[in-house]
Amino acid sequence: MIFLANRANLDTRTLLGRLHNLLQTQTDSADSLIKQVWYQTSAGNKTGVRATIAAPAFLDRSYAVEEAELQISVDFPPNHSYDFYEIQWVEPDRQLMLGWHQDETHMELGECHFQIDYRNETVQRSKARFLDSHPLNVFDQRMDHLLTILDSLEWDDAVPSVPETEVR
Repeated sequence: MIFLANRANLDTRTLLGRLHNLLQTQTDSADSLIKQVWYQTSAGNKTGVRATIAAPAFLDRSYAVEEAELQISVDFPPNHSYDFYEIQWVEPDRQLMLGWHQDETHMELGECHFQIDYRNETVQRSKARFLDSHPLNVFDQRMDHLLTILDSLEWDDAVPSVPETEVR
């Protein structure tokens, strides 16, 4: 369980540091689920956290790729009443990226949507549940649900999708 401090006291740099540390503590052995953790930077500023994941170990079953990348970015825009984030599972070998985006894009789907990109094209975008809680709690919930999403991933005519009923 993660202690949920007052999120009003968080800033992007602090939250990214906490996420980095949370993931980094899980890289301690050769059979760890997480192989490597690093910051994504732009102009010297931390803009996200990335982690290399041992996909079969993470899913506790065989999987189409050996490694995937977890990509997390956050923002606390002062002119919005909610936090922005992207939590994405990326498989470079298959050119597959899927995950949740809580931001101001695609407002016809609400504050949060689930998206699958395949071969540099968006192939699915669905309304996702808006989670108005501490960002670390949101991360935990999305990571728990990622297992369900990956288990329900379907390939129809070589195009990935997730049944709408599985998107939360």
